[in-house]
Amino acid sequence: MSTKIEDLSRMQIAGFLPEAIRTALNSYQHFSSKTVSDEEKEFKDHHNACKVAISHIDLLLKLARWADLPDGDLADKNHQKVLVAAIEEAEIELKGYEEQEA
Repeated sequence: MSTKIEDLSRMQIAGFLPEAIRTALNSYQHFSSKTVSDEEKEFKDHHNACKVAISHIDLLLKLARWADLPDGDLADKNHQKVLVAAIEEAEIELKGYEEQEA
């Protein structure tokens, strides 16, 4: 892959990543806070869905690391600040989930 294509890919990822992370976090937080009955299937399904959401957040963070983001050299500094905040929030949420599961 040429450097030009890699740079374009990084810019595209940097463009959508903050919103993707925020959407995934909001969805996870909303869904995980729902009250679930003690009925075994509903309980299991709810927890499996939460694990899927956490995996999605984890993959978005891996994508950010792969793309070496945030990148201070990209032109839009405000967008980079938003990306940093989204990544930090996702890392905190992921760590909290992992501590709960341990």
